[in-house]
Amino acid sequence: MKEQKKSSWGAAMVSFFKEYLFNFSGPGHLYYDENLTNEGKRKKNYIWRVLLLVTAVGVALLPFIAWNMFVPDVLWAKIVAVVMCEGYAVFIVSMEIIEVKDELKEDILKIGGYKITPKGSISLFKEIDFKIVQTEYSYTILISKKPLKWLYKKFYVTIYGRHGKVKKIELVRADKKYSTKYETMNDTVLEKLQEENNRFLRKCLGIPSKKSMSGVEYHYEWGQIQSFYDNRSCRIGIVIMF
Repeated sequence: MKEQKKSSWGAAMVSFFKEYLFNFSGPGHLYYDENLTNEGKRKKNYIWRVLLLVTAVGVALLPFIAWNMFVPDVLWAKIVAVVMCEGYAVFIVSMEIIEVKDELKEDILKIGGYKITPKGSISLFKEIDFKIVQTEYSYTILISKKPLKWLYKKFYVTIYGRHGKVKKIELVRADKKYSTKYETMNDTVLEKLQEENNRFLRKCLGIPSKKSMSGVEYHYEWGQIQSFYDNRSCRIGIVIMF
């Protein structure tokens, strides 16, 4: 019987320790994630990342902790040790930053457990997660029943479809402060929340392709991602268009 794949932190830890212990005796880097789901593999990568960052911090501090352990008269040896240790620490941190950014780019079109393809079928979205609020002519609108994760934040998701294909996805942050209340939402509050969305997109996607009064825009060959802000309807969010 085929073993069911797991996504728990426990399963990720077991896979991590196998890789950590057995790679010393095996050729190259051996992977032990055959029983992990994609989420489980992600968790295992987080564990590796924490270990590497802790190691980088330790290496960076080593020359200062052991400064007086070197021969006092050999200043060049101390300088070489500092340069090597700090260089190694910077290299590790840089590689981890690049890896995190690459992971975020891969997840641009992943919402919750749904991997969305440009102009993918509207039938991809399951009734357990979404409810149909409109089906007229060739248009369909679906709204998520609960917040779904996009990149590393949770959003309420609205799917707009036409002729059975996804045309637009609207994302509104699930944080309590983003809930629409006309009596508390004024221009100052809306602009502040909009700037939070802009910072979130810059952090995840980098420098925007275009800036406008309504937000920031990122253009791709399959479509675009942009933040939006409408003070008349008190709506602030992010939209993905194909």
